[in-house]
Amino acid sequence: MALSDRDYMREAPHRPLTRMLRDLTAFQIVLGINIAVFVMQYVFETGVLRHPLHGETIPLGGVSIDELARGHLWTLLTYMFVHGSLGHLLLNMLMLYFAGRGVQQLFGSRHFTLIYLFAGIVGAAAEMAVNGYVRGDTITPLVGASASVFGLLMALAVVMPEEEITAFIYFIIPVRMRLWTLAKALFLIQLAFGLAGVLFSFLPEGLQIAYFAHLGGAALGWFYARSLGYGGRPMTYASQWQPPQSQRMRKPQMARTRVRPLLDLENEPTSPPPVRPANPVESLIEEEVNPILDKIGLHGIGSLTDDERRTLERASRELDRHRQKTGG
Repeated sequence: MALSDRDYMREAPHRPLTRMLRDLTAFQIVLGINIAVFVMQYVFETGVLRHPLHGETIPLGGVSIDELARGHLWTLLTYMFVHGSLGHLLLNMLMLYFAGRGVQQLFGSRHFTLIYLFAGIVGAAAEMAVNGYVRGDTITPLVGASASVFGLLMALAVVMPEEEITAFIYFIIPVRMRLWTLAKALFLIQLAFGLAGVLFSFLPEGLQIAYFAHLGGAALGWFYARSLGYGGRPMTYASQWQPPQSQRMRKPQMARTRVRPLLDLENEPTSPPPVRPANPVESLIEEEVNPILDKIGLHGIGSLTDDERRTLERASRELDRHRQKTGG
């Protein structure tokens, strides 16, 4: 056989488009939909714009009490993928990239999707309640993924409160802080500005942001993570996959105290029981994922290379497939 005919010397075949689409994570799909909708509305202008208020151009898909009263219930979902300007889109996508990838790696695609959607719905309900019953505004539509993104950020902070990150004040001044500290600070800032907007009518128009949508989304993210059992002792990426250090150190001691069985010399020795084949998912976690998680626990997530990040994403997809097969 010629050397070029051997399997390991052949070029790997290109994956078909359907296989590539199947391998996309929920984070990648949500990010892509947000960008695609913005391009469709503002770049190609495919007839999805309207002028309902004060002659301003407002994208279709926003949610309001008036829209829901007309029976447009789908706007509770579409508004999460619609943005009012390029700056609005970039800010939300930056937060989605930061918080969404972490939630995708830790929780998987199913929980990522549920947090994104439920946080968006709860955030919209909170904002419409304030607008409708406090300000008397039932027409102004709500757009943007910020409520969903705040939910993802809060869920990530509940799971990894001690993770050290670098936050940029005014996108210029770098400040090192704990992830839970950042989440609490953002929540309190939204609460302060939201209450100020309700109590004082002299706030500038530029400060009329959907603060209560952010608060509602963050509350949902916190509740969702707590409902999964997180929020007790401080956790890191490694502790999601491995038992606590105290449990790992007790195992050798327990093994040394076992009594060695006596040999039966009168009867013929029996063959050892067959060894069960290794679970490919467990082997993947043990051989590839655990060293990466140990590295994160020691040096933080920022120390990972691109290959290590892709390995974590691939492991997350494999765990999702395993849960679907086993009904978990």
